[in-house]
Amino acid sequence: MMDFYRKKMVGEKCKILVSVSLFLLFTSCTYHNEQEYFASTNDTCKTENLSFQTDIQPILQSNCISCHNTGYASGGINLEGYENVKPYAQSGILSKVINHENGVTAMPMNADKLSDCDINKIDAWIDQGLKNN
Repeated sequence: MMDFYRKKMVGEKCKILVSVSLFLLFTSCTYHNEQEYFASTNDTCKTENLSFQTDIQPILQSNCISCHNTGYASGGINLEGYENVKPYAQSGILSKVINHENGVTAMPMNADKLSDCDINKIDAWIDQGLKNN
């Protein structure tokens, strides 16, 4: 009688083990296409053919101008308009402060870092030659 119960228990354990194995096998075997999964995020952060007026100035307006403007230039830095932004972009300081690099004061001060997309746009605009368009 004991052998009957032992065989039945072994049979039940085997069924459970086979069921779990098949479940794991079928749920882990999916085809992933990175371009399909991340297509929407690639489209939302345009970093080609950037325009100062359309792409860069709005980022600065939202995150920098309240402290760095003509009326109140915190630290003596005015970021209103292309001609004021250009020297900081050319020298590399603009990129360093928004990327929170060592040796500079991270900006925006006492606030979260800019989004990766905004940082990528500013860095790409600088790399593309600081076009005033």
